[in-house]
Amino acid sequence: MGGCRVEKNFFPDGEIITGPLPWERYGAHVGAALPATVDWRSGGTMGDGKNYLSWNKNQHIPQYCGSCWSQGTTSAIADRFNIFNYADQMTPTGIDAQQVINVEAGGSCNGGNPTQVYKYAHDVGLVHSSCQQYVAFNL
Repeated sequence: MGGCRVEKNFFPDGEIITGPLPWERYGAHVGAALPATVDWRSGGTMGDGKNYLSWNKNQHIPQYCGSCWSQGTTSAIADRFNIFNYADQMTPTGIDAQQVINVEAGGSCNGGNPTQVYKYAHDVGLVHSSCQQYVAFNL
């Protein structure tokens, strides 16, 4: 793998859908009105001004690591938890990108495939970001 960019992301076993798709949930398929914009950094559809997104990360600290595939997918998954659990949450959830690198759930610091992180999350599960400090290194 040469860096963070892969030619094509794909789910080897096909997509795994366990609930209604967003346009099915909100009725867009039958012409229901959706909000013009949704910004989860400032309350999303709740309008409470709370930031539901995980924090910014730098994949190259303390050293260079081509882990954008791990950083991006763990942030996206954590964001979904933050939005879903908005009423019960005092602090944002984070998912450990270093653990994903350690088990090579899609790649390494030499690049990877983001879709494999979703498969690993579905099949095995992921751990909280407090479990291991990000060291930007292939273990």
